[in-house]
Amino acid sequence: MKHDKLESIISIALRAGNFIRLHYERGDFGVSEKMDSHDLVTNIDNESQKIIQEELKARFPNISIIGEEDKTFSKKDHAFIIDPIDGTLNFVKKIPLFSVSIGYWKDNLPLCGVVYDPLRNDIFYARKKYGAYLNGKRLQLSENNSNDYKVLASDWGHEPSLYNKNILAMQQLTKEKSFLFRFLGCASLAICYVAAGILDGYWHYKLSPWDMAAAALIAQESGASILSLDGSEFDLWGDSILAVPVELKEKVLEAFKQVN
Repeated sequence: MKHDKLESIISIALRAGNFIRLHYERGDFGVSEKMDSHDLVTNIDNESQKIIQEELKARFPNISIIGEEDKTFSKKDHAFIIDPIDGTLNFVKKIPLFSVSIGYWKDNLPLCGVVYDPLRNDIFYARKKYGAYLNGKRLQLSENNSNDYKVLASDWGHEPSLYNKNILAMQQLTKEKSFLFRFLGCASLAICYVAAGILDGYWHYKLSPWDMAAAALIAQESGASILSLDGSEFDLWGDSILAVPVELKEKVLEAFKQVN
């Protein structure tokens, strides 16, 4: 993989993010529902995806693109996988936690990824085997984090059938009295916060590929463990994810085994 892919993705994410920030500040966007009243899309999602797709097609015409706002999509072994606004509900409700996410995968392996927070101007990025970075600073998880309290994050998603699983998981994790919880509403940023050591873990029972494609590599390259909630190898097309520092992996996994 040539280095220009990551450099291109960074510049494209910045362009889309600047567009999103402008309309967030103006508040001039239209909102419609997808499947339910909590699964929203705005015209800014669609325009952001258009910006990203057009730039990627111009630079890499032979590589497929999978975007959240596509009407249909199929699994591709070689593709850019994009979320034009991860955290659309936050965007609509003026909760300042959302991002642009662009991942590049080939042969079911992540090769590079970018997650851009346009409000904080934070850009997380990684290239496989070259490390993860935040605004140019290397991210490297330490195993010597001795804080008494560990903060884990998750999100509820859009399926009520999974709410009870999340509650049971928190009950199991609460037995380890050091765990506290937050719900951010933006999976890509939350996973990147694990990479940065801001959060001590993130889980979700059902995410789409575009929610994880970039952030999973960023967390992995920082030294975090990335796996499915049943403890198996992480699968981009397999819904669930657990991102956690290596030293907490077994303790957290044991709680999910009790739920499952």
